[in-house]
Amino acid sequence: MKTLLLTSIYARLNGTDLGGRVSREHHYKWSLLNILNTNPTKVVCFTSEEELQELEAWFYEIHSVSKELLEFRVYDLYKCDHYDLIQSNKDVEFVKSSDRCHEIQYMKFFWSRLIEDRHDYDKLYWIDAGLSHGGLFPDEYYMGDKWERHFLISLFTPELLSKWNDASKDKVVMFSKNNTRRYYWSKAVPEAYYKEFDGTRHVIGGMFGGNTKAYDELTDRFEELLLTLLDKENELYHEELILSCMSVNTPEEYNLLKFDDWYAREEWKNDDIDPILFYHLFI
Repeated sequence: MKTLLLTSIYARLNGTDLGGRVSREHHYKWSLLNILNTNPTKVVCFTSEEELQELEAWFYEIHSVSKELLEFRVYDLYKCDHYDLIQSNKDVEFVKSSDRCHEIQYMKFFWSRLIEDRHDYDKLYWIDAGLSHGGLFPDEYYMGDKWERHFLISLFTPELLSKWNDASKDKVVMFSKNNTRRYYWSKAVPEAYYKEFDGTRHVIGGMFGGNTKAYDELTDRFEELLLTLLDKENELYHEELILSCMSVNTPEEYNLLKFDDWYAREEWKNDDIDPILFYHLFI
């Protein structure tokens, strides 16, 4: 089965009018190197012109990654889909101190349209380049004894990708977190955009995908709702909030892999509940 992964590395956006996380360059590189262990047919990573040369040297020369496996593509986020609409809804001063970039969040979907041969692949996934890190996985799954072990998680294997392929079937698979307990998202797309509001689950944006045609359809539906929100609400909503709304409105279109929390907390023990944790979905 031919599987294509899409991802991106833009590690120098914090403090700009795009917004982004601080000091994640090494994190993203080591994490993506580990994600390659899932043995996809190909990975396409979008990045900036200024980061390209360093990334190519690190992956191709230092770590001997095949160019057939990992392809870097330069993409200017200032030319992203619907850029003018996004800017008209953006609080620039707030974004400069934010660790989230809305342009990247939305391009997780639209970048797929730039892959001209995507239909040559059976499965298409988005995966955040930084998904493989110790904040989400117990240290028993770390590999090695150097500092980078925090990003070298042993659960990223070909069997994992095979499991997700089986779970998606002819649909898109998404990860859905219990949103009824602590560390929940209180914000949501306005209830008017739901067929029937349900805020009990929150779909995460770090990993989703499956059947390539279904990914195309997901992108079309995401764009439709995004444009409506940009036009009518005068606010930028995180991609996860839009996905959560979509998963409620058309649940038949998606297969949800559900978990209760990112990691174990005392409250679960106090309630005598054995939660499904995020990393359990990798086992």
